[in-house]
Amino acid sequence: MKKWLALLAFCLLITGCGDGKQAGKAKTQAKQQKERQLKKTAIHNMAANKRDIVLFLNRAEHLIEELHYAAASNPGGKKVIEDGMVFRELPKRFDSKKKILAYFSRFWSRPIAETMYDNLNIKLVKGKAYLAPDRTDTPVLISTRNTSVTSDATGITATVSDITLPSMAANRTVRYRLVRDKKTRQYEISKRIGAYGSEKYK
Repeated sequence: MKKWLALLAFCLLITGCGDGKQAGKAKTQAKQQKERQLKKTAIHNMAANKRDIVLFLNRAEHLIEELHYAAASNPGGKKVIEDGMVFRELPKRFDSKKKILAYFSRFWSRPIAETMYDNLNIKLVKGKAYLAPDRTDTPVLISTRNTSVTSDATGITATVSDITLPSMAANRTVRYRLVRDKKTRQYEISKRIGAYGSEKYK
């Protein structure tokens, strides 16, 4: 009887260790898959192509608009009204702070991504994120015609002049500093210098 119990305990011990290894393997595979997906959506060799930098900056400046569109087009999304402000439920891919930060961090450094999140009109209801419209409207125009680019050993500096219409702002120059993320090695915006639209990023 004792031998049988000892054998059972030994089997359980081996099974437990196996489960731990499987869980660790699954976690590693999930992380690798996430990194592969990020590489698929990133622009490679961006420093060598001004048009790619312009595409990247345009996407970066419109992330918040894409978030609002996701809330507006969410089928069956609920609404919450507070102090006369309508908050719309975000779809599953954006339904938490963690997911929104991950989305912003594909283009912006983590500190800037967190500031962008803090500046959103957002509230959490039963663990779900709801978004209300912005109070400001800051359209941007970034093209190869109004963007100049310089590169150095540590990154890229892109200067956009006349980023909006003269009627929108007096100071219409914005400068971006792009550096490589230490983990993914993909470019991200580490600085955004300029008055226009800065209320979203500081």
